[in-house]
Amino acid sequence: MKGMKKHCGTLLLCLLALSLVLTGCSGSGVKTGTKAGMYTPGTYTAQAAGFGGKVSVTMTFDANAITDVKIEGADETPAVGGKAIEEFPGMLMEAQSADIDGISGASYTSKAVLTAAANCVAQAKGEDTDQKTPVADGTYSGQAPGFSWTGMIKADVTFKDNAITDINIVEEQETYTGEIFYTVLDNYIPRILEAQSLAVDGISGATLSSNGVRGCVEQAIEAAGGRSSEWYGEVAKSTKTVKKEGYDVIIVGMGGSGITSFLSAAQAGAKVFGIETTAKLGGQSATTSGPMAANSQVKMDEEFGGKEYIDADALYKAWKDYCGADAKPEMIRMTIDESGETLDWMIKDWGFQFSPMSSFILSPYPDWKIWCYYGGETKNRFGTNKTYMFENAVKKAQDQNPAAEYMLELTAQELLMDGDKVAGVKAVYHDGTIYEIYGKTVILATGGFIGNADMMNEYLDGPANTVAMTVDDGDGIKLGLSAGGALMNPDIPPMVHINQVANLIKNNDLDADGKQVLTSLAIATDALAVDGTGKLWNTREEICLAPQYRYYNIYTAAQIEAIKTKGLAKVNKSMFMDQGGTVEAGKPIANIDEILKVGAGYKNVLTAESAEDLAKAIGCDAATLKDSLNGAQGPYYAVICSGYAYATCGGLNVDDAMNVLQADGSPIGNLYAVGQDSMGVLFSSDVPYTPYGGQAQSWALTSGRLAGANAAKYAMGK
Repeated sequence: MKGMKKHCGTLLLCLLALSLVLTGCSGSGVKTGTKAGMYTPGTYTAQAAGFGGKVSVTMTFDANAITDVKIEGADETPAVGGKAIEEFPGMLMEAQSADIDGISGASYTSKAVLTAAANCVAQAKGEDTDQKTPVADGTYSGQAPGFSWTGMIKADVTFKDNAITDINIVEEQETYTGEIFYTVLDNYIPRILEAQSLAVDGISGATLSSNGVRGCVEQAIEAAGGRSSEWYGEVAKSTKTVKKEGYDVIIVGMGGSGITSFLSAAQAGAKVFGIETTAKLGGQSATTSGPMAANSQVKMDEEFGGKEYIDADALYKAWKDYCGADAKPEMIRMTIDESGETLDWMIKDWGFQFSPMSSFILSPYPDWKIWCYYGGETKNRFGTNKTYMFENAVKKAQDQNPAAEYMLELTAQELLMDGDKVAGVKAVYHDGTIYEIYGKTVILATGGFIGNADMMNEYLDGPANTVAMTVDDGDGIKLGLSAGGALMNPDIPPMVHINQVANLIKNNDLDADGKQVLTSLAIATDALAVDGTGKLWNTREEICLAPQYRYYNIYTAAQIEAIKTKGLAKVNKSMFMDQGGTVEAGKPIANIDEILKVGAGYKNVLTAESAEDLAKAIGCDAATLKDSLNGAQGPYYAVICSGYAYATCGGLNVDDAMNVLQADGSPIGNLYAVGQDSMGVLFSSDVPYTPYGGQAQSWALTSGRLAGANAAKYAMGK
């Protein structure tokens, strides 16, 4: 199995993708025009987008029965959505109806499957699938899970004359994504109101929150007497193509690395165009804590009496020795030496603010003050300041250089080529408009491939749970490869430093105390734990991710009974992903059986009578697992602990100018890669990340600053 290594990472945060949109339907097969029974015989197809992407349902009918069901959903989560897709065909066939219950833990996949199946049934009955059941005038409420793991989104939806006239969010807990959630308020809700359809695309980078709002509206429609499945009328897309020419620097991605590329290139006087697929600036950099920086002059003057606060040579040696021969030592050295300069540049030229320097909270070098938070005063309605600082810096660059521009909700599709030379970027706007943007250089800054299941399968242990934007789906890396670029350490483990249950229960199927108990069992460090091979796993290690980013804490029936009568010996809380609860150690948990039952429904708990059955459920060798159990008798309860990743580390190979390199080591002269699209040059596939913290953000900011200046210089012939 690839990746039989231990993974660790940083405490950076952000988000995962969800969508629930009916995207189309079609009927094919025998249509005689005469009904001999309940259905018009034939095969009918409908699509919906579930947890990770489109779900397609194809149903075949004879005159009186459903005779076959096929469901496809390659992008659904394997553990939950994928299992649901496997189970639904049999359930639909047995019920001979789409009017059945969903599957616990797969609410979005279930909704997608059942909505599409209902559409197939309606087609087979000859019903008008575009006709809406009238809804009553008035205001109705709904609540649904969004991104937050601590509470749901609640909304009041107002109807008049069978139309939605208002969607008012009355409560939300999107704390860690507040700056992202406002893109849903400002863009997604108005588009629903305008289109009068729930088939409006969710906001890129905010699909979980978008779907939470959509779920609220669906519930309100049902409460008003309507059928939510009828509110997915097709939303027309533009067929226009717009050509834009004459740019010096085109930047694909406007997160931290893209924005510093933008600032640097604009500062050099270049004509710049930035492309950003989400509805806001800042990307992951606006949700993370802060960068590493060594010997910033500003910080040395402010905090250390003008003296250097870190031995850069010692940091370089420790970093290089940790990573070994796989990393590029010259790139490590450059990153260390340029990181302080980058911090100074951001502070003095662009108005960024940072906290005093400190050691990273989990660093083995507590005296190394090489990390700082983003600082400053609150500047926006959601109580955080990073997006504001990025937005303010970009505006300042545009004031200084009116030839610098950017577009949000614009997604790069391919590089435009002139022979073997990169000539620009083709991109699509959220409304379907195609943009062909031509320029002398291109900088790739799309944030790695944590959201690309195929790439995660190819290079790592498969898709990981994530607190990141799954919009970071490898587009930049794929563009670089299409131009002849080569990869560097794509199999470096992703950045992980948060553990929780494998599938967060965000609704009210468990109360906060129940969720806390389940979490405590999952992340306990004193339980018998095995990895995906059935081997014992030392959960006390700081590097805590087993293969496939999960391990299994195994409890016997006797242990569970002891918890029921005596309580937990220790209550464990997930760092940064705590779901609340007031459980106390040593207090009986009478409902532990119900908690485990709900956890099993969400694929967080595996139950088995024997070691052989448990090995089958885990997917490991029974003999290996028996050795690990060391005589512990069943029945068994294996509570799954999962790591939540922030981003991938490996990417395109680059040189010290940030030029993408080909397999022979030669640079592609006008193509650059920054941030997580090229961070593999700093690390090794033999060890996970580094133990200092902040390098990913430091690399994003520093590589962007250097690439922007170098691309401008190349384009302007200086």
